[in-house]
Amino acid sequence: MIVLLLLNAVSAMAGIGFAILAVLRPAALAGEGTDSDGGPFYARMYAAKAVPFGVIVAVVPCLATGAIPGLCLLGASVSQLADATIGFRRGDLRQTVGSAVAATIHAVVATLVWRA
Repeated sequence: MIVLLLLNAVSAMAGIGFAILAVLRPAALAGEGTDSDGGPFYARMYAAKAVPFGVIVAVVPCLATGAIPGLCLLGASVSQLADATIGFRRGDLRQTVGSAVAATIHAVVATLVWRA
């Protein structure tokens, strides 16, 4: 269980890192002309939600078990599945695979935490 909690935290922190990178250099992740089409604005909006949510997803399962941490992790899993779908539709294999792996980790840990 400790290994899965660690993987979950690392996955959440990676999401935070990508959110911060998106704010600092939107074109680094989007690979498009993001400076003129609202890219920085949407990157900041994404990070404003992803950073605090990532902290919650990394920390709460280490402190508590039951429905609340389970729901937080399920929400994170759904969010990562949405990111994987977006990556798939854009043909971005890194985003697709990375987000799918994170979604799986969050879902597995959610199941374990919920049952504990």
